[in-house]
Amino acid sequence: METTIVEGSPVERSPEEIGLRERKKQQTRAAIHEAAFRLVDEQGLESTTIDQICQEADVSGRTFFNYYTSKAAAALDLRGTPLDPAVREAFHSASGGLVSAMCEAVASTVELGPSHLKVKALILRHPELMTTVSQMMIEVRGQFVGLAEERASSREQAELAVSLVMAALGRVMHHDNGPGVDLSQQLRETVDLLIAVGHEQLVPVHD
Repeated sequence: METTIVEGSPVERSPEEIGLRERKKQQTRAAIHEAAFRLVDEQGLESTTIDQICQEADVSGRTFFNYYTSKAAAALDLRGTPLDPAVREAFHSASGGLVSAMCEAVASTVELGPSHLKVKALILRHPELMTTVSQMMIEVRGQFVGLAEERASSREQAELAVSLVMAALGRVMHHDNGPGVDLSQQLRETVDLLIAVGHEQLVPVHD
C-alpha cells in the first residue's frame, strides 16, 4: 500500500490504484508527445502553439506543463525530471571503476529505441530543435556530474568521467540500436575506443 496526503489527511492507495494512475499518466504523456511531434513536424516549431498541442491531445494547459516545460520538449519527449532515486541508489552501491558505474547510470536513464530514432529524424528535419536538445544535455550533464562527485576523488575527476560517458553516448546515439542492445556495455566499449584514440599515431599523407 502507498500513503498519499490528500487535503491534509493520509490516504492509503492499493497497488492496483497506483498501477492505474501510472498508466493514465503514461497515456497522457504519450498523447501530448504525439500531438506535439505531429504538429511540429507539419508546421515547424515556431508556427506550433501549446494551445494547439493541448487541443489535439485533449488536455488543459496546466496538465501540459505537468509533463513538459515547452512545446519543443514535448515534441522531443524531453522530460526534464531529476535522476530516478533507483539510479542514484544503484550508483551508491556500485563497485569498481567510476566510469563503468557512470555508464550504468547513464544507460539506466537514457531510452534508445524506435522512439529515439523517430525523434532523431524529427531533429534532422527541424534543426531549430537542436537548441532545446543542447540545453537539455547541459542540464543532464550537470545532474550526472553531481552524482559522480558523490563517489569520485574530486570534482575534476567527476567531470572528466561524465565527459567521457556523455561523449560515448553522443556517438552511440548516431547509430541505430536494435532490440535487446545493452546500452551500458555499448557505452563502456565506446569509452574504451575514445581512450584508445589518444594513442593513435599519424599516418603519412598520400599524394
